[in-house]
Formats: sequence, C-alpha cells, structure tokens
Amino acid sequence: MKKNLFKALLFVSVIALLAGCSKQTTGDTDTTTEPVANTNPVFTYAIPSDTGNTLNPLTADDRFGLMTTHLAFSPMYFLYPDGHIEYILADSFEASEDGLTYTLKLKEGLKWSDGQPITADDIIFTYQTHNDRSENLFIAGKPIELEKVDDLTVLFKLPAVSASVIETLSAEVSILPKHYFENRNSFDINMLEETVVGSGPYVLSEYKTGQYLKFDKNPNYSLGEPSIETIILKIIENNDTASLALQNGEVDVWVGVPDLLGPFEGNANYVINNYSEGRVAYLRLNPNTEAMKDKEYRKGILYALDRGDIMKAGYTDENFYKLSYSFLPPSNMYYTEDVEKWTQDIDKAKELTANGPKKVKICFIEDNSVITNQALIVQNQLANIGIEAELVGVNQAAYMSIAYDKTNTEYDIFFGGYVMGVDPEVFAPLFVSTTDNMIMYNNKEIDALFAKGNITLDQSERMEIYKEVQRLVSEEAIFYPFGSNLRTLVTSARVEGIEDAQLVPIYTFGDWGKLKLK
Repeated sequence: MKKNLFKALLFVSVIALLAGCSKQTTGDTDTTTEPVANTNPVFTYAIPSDTGNTLNPLTADDRFGLMTTHLAFSPMYFLYPDGHIEYILADSFEASEDGLTYTLKLKEGLKWSDGQPITADDIIFTYQTHNDRSENLFIAGKPIELEKVDDLTVLFKLPAVSASVIETLSAEVSILPKHYFENRNSFDINMLEETVVGSGPYVLSEYKTGQYLKFDKNPNYSLGEPSIETIILKIIENNDTASLALQNGEVDVWVGVPDLLGPFEGNANYVINNYSEGRVAYLRLNPNTEAMKDKEYRKGILYALDRGDIMKAGYTDENFYKLSYSFLPPSNMYYTEDVEKWTQDIDKAKELTANGPKKVKICFIEDNSVITNQALIVQNQLANIGIEAELVGVNQAAYMSIAYDKTNTEYDIFFGGYVMGVDPEVFAPLFVSTTDNMIMYNNKEIDALFAKGNITLDQSERMEIYKEVQRLVSEEAIFYPFGSNLRTLVTSARVEGIEDAQLVPIYTFGDWGKLKLK
C-alpha cells in the first residue's frame, strides 16, 4: 500500500517530456569547417553571462547560478522529466499509508566536500531554513514538520496530503551543510574569497570575474567520483564568438541559436541535441507603475501584440518553437488553450490605451540576442498604436535584481522566461501572493485555487482546478506568454556520456559526474 501510494502521487506530479522534442543528430560527412583537435582533459562549457561573485544556494534563481549550485550541491534525490527518481543523498524516501508522513533514509558514509559527515541535522537545517524564509514549501498554508529519528533518518510530516510533494522536495532544494552556515549571518558566499562546501559532483575551485568558473571533481560525491577532472564554465557573451570557440576547440559545449548552426549541421565532429525544457517565454506588465495600474490600459497593451511575430523574431525557424497561451508549457498535461489569448486587435488596443500614457519603458537582458530581437518587435507593435517604447537592456545580474524587486516603478514591461518543473503546484511561486509571487499577482481566488489543487489527488478534479487557474491568470492582463522553445545544445564529438548524464531543464545535465571525454 505504501509503495502504491508513492507511485500514485508520483504519477499525478510528473509527465513525460513532449514526444519528439528531444532529438540528437550527427553528420555522416564533414563540411568545409574543420575543428581544431582538442586533447585538453578539461571540459569547457560556454555560458553567455557572468553569475556574479556571490553564490547563494538558498536563493539562486538565474540559469547559471542554478547550474553552479547543481554542480556544487546535491538534493536528497533528483526527479527527471521522464518521471524516474535517482536517489543522491537519500537511500529511500517512502510514504506512509495515509500519505501524511514520508520517511527519509540517508545513505551511509556521506561526506561534504570538506570531509565532514552529512547527517539528518543537515536535512532538517535546510528545510527549516527554507520555511523560515518563505512559504514556497508549505502545504495547505502550513510548513512540513521534520523530526529526527537518528543520524540517517528524518520524518517529513505533512499538514495535508499533497499531489506535488515528490517534485517540490526534489531538486528544488539543495541540501545545505549546517556546520558551514549555522554561525554565519548570511547564506551568500563570496566566490572570490570563500570556499564553497557542498556535496555535488564538483567543487568550485576558482572564479574569475567576467572570465570563468572552475570546478574540480569531488571525490566524496555520493554517486561515485566523476570521470572528468575539471569543468570550466567559460563566460563568452557573444554567440558568434562562442560558435567560433567551439569550432576552434576552445570549448566543448555551446547552447546554439538557429541562425548560427550551419558549421555544425551534417558535420561528424559535432553532435546537436534539440530538447524541450518546458520553458515559457513571456513578457509581463508591472502593476506597480502608474500606467499599468489600470487594467483596461493593460488589456490595450496586450491587444497590440502578436506572439507569432515575437517568437519568429527570436527563433527564426518554426521548428524551434511552439506558440502557447498559458503559464504552463504546451507539453504539460494540465495545459489548456481555453483562456483569453489576447489575439492582436489594433483597433481595440488603440481604444483601450487612448487615454493612457504614450510612453512606456521596457527592461530586457541585453546579452541575449533572442530577447533583444523580440523586444524590437514589441517596440514596433506598440508604435502601431501610438505608444513609444523605450528599450533598456541590462546584464543578467542587473535584470534579476530589477525584475523581481516588488517595489520597482521604473519599468512598465519586463521580458522573461522560466523553467519551473512539471506539476502545476511548482508554478505557484510565480502567482500566489503568500509565496515569492514573482509575477506580482494579488488575486485571492488564484491563491485559493492553487492551494486546493495541491491537496486534490483526483486527476480529473485537478484538471478542472488548474484550467480555472490558467483562465484567471490570463484575465488579469499582467502576464503574456509567447510560447515554448526548444534548447539546442551543440557539443564536440569528443564529449561522451550525455545519454547517461541526461539532458534536463536548467542544469543541462542531470548528473555532470557521468560525463566523459574521449
């Protein structure tokens, strides 16, 4: 009974990746571009922006900060998009018959990268710290209670049955070393001056501002010592430069863009992987500004837009994206298009914005060519209804600071994109007023529906609940999704073990420790 309940909860919280969205291609013949032979034992990954010198494993929320955290820290277990669980620090995590208590058993002999033992105290410290800072891990408005049984056993006592608890407690939470953090005043780690103590496959050994992050393998990694000695995340902001670096053998991995894939297509020296992350690209209107406080004006702004043109501007080829109309990606089993789509209507847009401001300010990440191109299209679409849009590009770190400042009144519109997970409950921190509320909604009906959906196990009932959530979110005229894009990972053919490491959202590889070099 216990295992069946575990499987039932897992079933309702996980679905497989969208069929056909993960594809690997290699060439049978070489093109005229000949790569420079790379015999360097170091694995180098080109990233487009600096993470900044501060790492906070508790609050990291940008892609490369999360990637750094994933390399250096481990969760109890990792839930893959196809639904299977890989236990990392945990040996098992089993539900009671009533679904209200989960028993965590840690593996024996676990050590932090500094050699200190990993125990139940670290698990309890981590989750209590999260609960002290936010309600993101709460169920039915209450925190999960943790009880230590012994050094390797912790009881997780839920205030109510939760359909999403397996996903919520997985990779969402990196386990923190209590002995390292308990006497500090902050969870921020200065990577230029301080040692990062973790339990991931790699240990951060060096950081050079604007240049690279260097990681050495962690011999204490719970899944076995990694094959590759050193991994470098090399900061290359320009895609043309990164593409050339891959061709010249300076890097092994680059996240490609459609219009620069020519040298790698049909070339046996490279491997191209197109896969879905369940990413949602969007813009959001800032209800803090005087212009966007008026819902009718917000509606007018959205009626001016055409998501098809916006996505085409960013990704060029329709094979690399799919239009969508909800905060859930189209691959999600709960996704519905029975929402207000805000289909472009220029006359209605002009009417609704006639008495409002004629100038707005848009913030976006300047080193992302896809978003830059999309911002230019939006600027043009707003000009068609007589609104002048000032485009302000900032770097990744500045954007994260500005866009999620709930007091910001400088920018009317923000471009963004996220990868949240599978179960609809994990999207709650975007919209629920008692959680992070990253999109800045304050709708009590939306709050209540998210809470109800998480404690409902009947799948047909959950479907109806989340359809209503999607409808209400759209009608607020704050959040405007464009669609979901595929991610294109181009690697040198000398990189092996990708199938074992598994391509996953955000982190690129589920387990970097399984990668190998020829």
